Parts: sequence; C-alpha cells; structure tokens
Amino acid sequence: MSTLAAVQADGFYYPPDWTPEGGAKNSAYKGSNGSLGKRANKLSQGVLTIRFEMPFNVKCGACGHMIAKGVRFNAEKRKIGKYHSTPIWSFTMHSACCSQEIEVQTDPAKTEYNVTKGAERCVGYGGAMDDEESPEDAMQMLEYQNEEERAKFLANPIAVLERGVEDEKRARARARTTFELNALSKARWKEDYDVNKSLRRSMRGRRKEEHALRDHARALGLPEHVKLEPERDEDKEYARRVFNASVFERNRKQKRKDILSESIFADKRTRPKPAAKRTSSASSNHSRAAKLAKRR
Repeated sequence: MSTLAAVQADGFYYPPDWTPEGGAKNSAYKGSNGSLGKRANKLSQGVLTIRFEMPFNVKCGACGHMIAKGVRFNAEKRKIGKYHSTPIWSFTMHSACCSQEIEVQTDPAKTEYNVTKGAERCVGYGGAMDDEESPEDAMQMLEYQNEEERAKFLANPIAVLERGVEDEKRARARARTTFELNALSKARWKEDYDVNKSLRRSMRGRRKEEHALRDHARALGLPEHVKLEPERDEDKEYARRVFNASVFERNRKQKRKDILSESIFADKRTRPKPAAKRTSSASSNHSRAAKLAKRR
C-alpha cells in the first residue's frame, strides 16, 4: 500500500483546498440536502430529480425514435398547478437517442399522462388510446418490400383500386380490434385497487398452502429439497386402486386365514415332536429309572 493510500485509509487525508481556518470548500455542502443528496440541488427552485418511467410508447419529436413503455429517465419533477386540491406535476427529461427535451404532465381529471413537449404518443403499438381517438386514427399503411413490386403494382390501375379497397377494409378491421382491446384493458384496470387486493388475497392463500406442505414434509422427516405437492382426487383414486388390487387382497386374505387356523398356544420353538421320537425318549427314561433302582 502506498503512503498516500495508507493516509487516506487512516482518515488523515486533507484535500488540496483545505485550510486550517475554513477547512475544505466542499465540506460546507456535505449533508446539506439530507437523504436526497444531489437530487435536491434545485429544491429551492421547486425542482426535484426523480426516476420517471414512461407510461406508454412515445415517438421522439426530433429523430422519430420510438421510446418504449417502461423506459426510465432521470426527470425533473415540478408542480405547475392544481386540479381542485390535486396537484398537477410536470416531468422533464432528455431522450437518450438525441437528447431531445421531453415533457410529460399529469392529468388528474382523466387520471392520465399527457405528452406536452418533445414527443408524441404512439397509437397502434401497444400504447394507451385517448377517449377522443377513433379506430380510424390507428390505421397503418402497408408498404411493399422493394421498388420492383411497387412499380409493377402501380402499372395496373384495377389492381391499385382493388388493393386499396382491401387494405382499407383490413385496416379498419384491425383498428376496431385494437380499439376494443384497449377499451377492455382500460375497463379491466379501472379498479386497480380491487384487482390488486384480489391478487394479493389469492397469493396469500397460496403461500399458506405452501407453508403447510413444508411443515408436513418436515413432520414426515423428508429432506429440504423434497417438496410435497397438494393432494389431488386423481392421486387418491389411483392409490386406492393400487392398494386394493387382486394380488394384495388375495395375500391379505390368505395371511388372515393362516392366522385364524393356528392355535393360540402353538409356537415354532415349543411345537410337539413326532410320535416316533416321543416313544424312543420314553423307553430311554424307563431304562434309566430301572438302573437307578438296582443300585439302591
């Protein structure tokens, strides 16, 4: 470690602009903005730097580059007015493609965002549609792949007329579908609080089931990597048919029959010996008793 690095590690480093009377120049500004840091450098002007996420697809007004929904920017947030008691906020940012200044404002009356400067909202590319927009505004022109096809097509007036009618019908049909999909999406997410509440309720029940299965697996002594699945009626029916099969039932009945036919006092170790062996043992005992009587 160099000497300078060692001094900095010990906390005794003094910057070049340090003086015994006033210290360093930048030390007076340290911690002046609190936890906001550099984001609050323009707070005295009513401007706060935040991370702004584009709520829909927009097209840059300078270069025509499309900025997709969800792209984030470092935007300056300022209050520009009120709608009743709700503040109207303005977000100013610069595009990454050509540094074009883009301004987006909130619209509390319609609970919507409006692009007021530097860009325009894309229609027909997955972005939201205003109430004033009609399905005809979402029509898209069909272009040819090369100049040869285009020249050949333009040389036939009848084909041009027929293709124009077909293209208009196709575009109107697609625009109607797009308009209906956007209307359905708006209706679905209009009550976003209730939708979020329902989703969280379903996820909460699923987590409870997972915790119960994990506790049951631990009670059975299963390892951590083995995960139990929820019981299903199909699994129960399959297990019942397997364990009640003919082979298992026949073996069970035979074993039960053998147990009932045996004596409750019989044992393999104390089972009586054959009759021939019993007679031979009795004769040997009789001869032994006769010898003892003679000795007496």
